Amino acid sequence: MEENKKTLIASGCSFTHQPWSWAYKLKEINEYNLLNVAMPCQGNHIIAQKVIYNVNEQLKTKKSEEIIVGVMWSGVDRHNFFIDNNLRLENIDGWEENPTNIVENRKNWVIINSHWNTPLAKMWYQNFHTYVGAMIETLRNILLVQLYLEKNNIKYFMTTYMDILNKENETTLKHPEVEYLFNMVNFEKFLPINGCHEWVKINCKDKGFNKPDFNGYVGIHPNDYGHEMFTKDIIVPFLKNINVR
Repeated sequence: MEENKKTLIASGCSFTHQPWSWAYKLKEINEYNLLNVAMPCQGNHIIAQKVIYNVNEQLKTKKSEEIIVGVMWSGVDRHNFFIDNNLRLENIDGWEENPTNIVENRKNWVIINSHWNTPLAKMWYQNFHTYVGAMIETLRNILLVQLYLEKNNIKYFMTTYMDILNKENETTLKHPEVEYLFNMVNFEKFLPINGCHEWVKINCKDKGFNKPDFNGYVGIHPNDYGHEMFTKDIIVPFLKNINVR
């Protein structure tokens, strides 16, 4: 990485992992060094832990003011669990690494998604998953990262890949196990949008998505143009407003 440049640590799912994503656009616009730890399909626990681990590693050689963090939170229903054995799973669709790692070179984290037709996914989502429980876990991860970054005086911003928090969802957000966590989140650090997908859909219309997109989904992931406009119109002005460069 080049000297005298700030390091941007970006974490998220496929919306951040793509080589044309907002993370790479912001790197070029603000001339950051980029450490992108995103991965398709990973859930918010791994997204959070990758931020904490990699910031901690960077702080061994850098000052806090030399680091900026951008997090794009993913689906609340994505789940993961730790393994400490030689279990190895087949990749889903051949493009994820599963198990994956948080700490470098240690493949200890199995990821599962609700739409996967695998025995582990079926077992979890049929027997243990609840939407309230998933929302609790996501809010705890958001709070953990915010507290860690603020403790270490790291500048950061957050957003969501889609409207995962759904602030109009009174049933979930008013649940007594959810509401107090939601009210503790510092939303001043969030971009002023409902989600990246929603913003691109409204503001870029048909130009913001390819059909089908890079992994076969129709109109889900923003394309190069969608990410470019999202970065220029939303992220860059937001960082200027909070005096982050």
